[in-house]
Amino acid sequence: MRQISRGLVTAGAVLVATLAIPGTAHAAGPTVKDAYSDQADWSVLDVRLNYSGQVSKLVAKLRPAGSSETDEPVATITDFTKRYESSPWDAVWASKPIHLDTLGDYTVDVEAVDGSGETTAQQNAGTLHYQKQPVFSGFSVTPDEPDIEHQTITAGGDMVVRDPSTRETVPLPGATVDLSFDGGGGEATAVTDDAGHFSVPHQLRQAGWVSADYNGALGFATAPAVQVWPAAAPTRMVLDKSSFHVTTGEKINVTGTLQYQYGAEWKPLAGIPLEMDYKECTTCSPVAATTDADGHFSFVRTPYGSKSVYEIAFTSYTPFAQHSTADVTVAVTATTKFSGFTASLDKYAQLKVTGTLDLIGRDVNDQASVDVQYSPDGKTGWTTKKTVKVGFGSQFTADKVPGYTDGYWRLRYAGSTTKDIKGTTSNSLRRNRALTRIKDANASPEPVTKGRTITVKGVLQERPVGSSTWKAYGGKKVQILFRPKGATSWYLMSTVTTTSSGSFSKGFTARQDGTWVPVHLYPDSKHFVGSGTEDYVDVR
Repeated sequence: MRQISRGLVTAGAVLVATLAIPGTAHAAGPTVKDAYSDQADWSVLDVRLNYSGQVSKLVAKLRPAGSSETDEPVATITDFTKRYESSPWDAVWASKPIHLDTLGDYTVDVEAVDGSGETTAQQNAGTLHYQKQPVFSGFSVTPDEPDIEHQTITAGGDMVVRDPSTRETVPLPGATVDLSFDGGGGEATAVTDDAGHFSVPHQLRQAGWVSADYNGALGFATAPAVQVWPAAAPTRMVLDKSSFHVTTGEKINVTGTLQYQYGAEWKPLAGIPLEMDYKECTTCSPVAATTDADGHFSFVRTPYGSKSVYEIAFTSYTPFAQHSTADVTVAVTATTKFSGFTASLDKYAQLKVTGTLDLIGRDVNDQASVDVQYSPDGKTGWTTKKTVKVGFGSQFTADKVPGYTDGYWRLRYAGSTTKDIKGTTSNSLRRNRALTRIKDANASPEPVTKGRTITVKGVLQERPVGSSTWKAYGGKKVQILFRPKGATSWYLMSTVTTTSSGSFSKGFTARQDGTWVPVHLYPDSKHFVGSGTEDYVDVR
């Protein structure tokens, strides 16, 4: 609140001088913008001028409101002091407190002269509200520096009515006072008692100005605002556990206690909203908690990624506590699984497998080594038959794996300790086919005379899966192949169908030396290819 020197200018004194106010303003003089009672003291006249250079003289004449412009003034004021500037060319000049014999409103006529002698006269420039004025006295806030254990402040003071002519004051009872706390965020109302006193306690929520206003039948008054700045206590978060190592999909429960320091003692801090989120978050996903009566907090979340650092922090401003944070580090072991695993065994006992190695809880573009494994019984004796490099999340194929007539197959990923990835094994698939063979395969006679008949015969047999006994395989096709002497290619000479006993016989005209062999080349999906013994025949 600005302070000005107060003095009394009597009506008799100011009436000694006379001032003739011209009817028109000189164009180059100061511009009179306004004249009015000062808000803090209605007996003080404020005159606002717009000017250049300097103001060498300022005269204000007062006449009762509603009087004629030609009426004689009841007072002439010449003692003004520049109070404040709003810009280098705009300022307010204030008089000393004025003494008038009669209360009421007075019209103000103003004459202003600049440093070059240019004069401006402005009639009806404003109004001096010379009335009994409501005034705040002794407005204060205690304590003005509250702390975490003393958060309630009390705003209080007195309201009086001041007579502008005598400067005497009397209490103002029954006046409604509007108070503003928390920098304008909180409001309260009080009514003055018989002595004009009011007092209002308030639970402070934030630092800022505390003010009091009166706007009643006597007019408007405001108390000098008081700034309240709480003393913020140091705080700390004491974690029960600050680091975790879990497997993908597992939750962590971060617990601890929020404390504040008062003197040499650390105490629990209750009712504080907190949140935990990634410390350097690009996509924030906070979880919230509020400390209980013992200052305890708990956060539950499911971590993602190989390693993360979470930060626990205050979520809202509290003026009584310094904001502290705590970090929580989490390592997550990624898991894997196989999907879409298939295995097929072809007629030549070669295995083809497909599948996808899925990585769970991690986003990487790495490759992994996957083993194709075999076991005769699906329980023990697992051996790796082929290893392939695969990308996580992408389907892969491994073919031409040497197979078996019967057994179990699976996929296995050993995992990675350096990359913190857990291995996995697929379910097992049993794959088998029945063996076939051609027993007693023979091409005769040998040697043979050219042009005579060569007879190729034999018996097609099968050995079902799980059996050790061969039996006739009738009604199936057998291909009879011939490879001429010195050649590398086989030629299909004929296809025959076996009898119910599995036997077959086919004659051919002997033309040249060469090797004969019967084969079962096109079995169904449950049998392997079978063949007989190759037999060389000399043709003479």
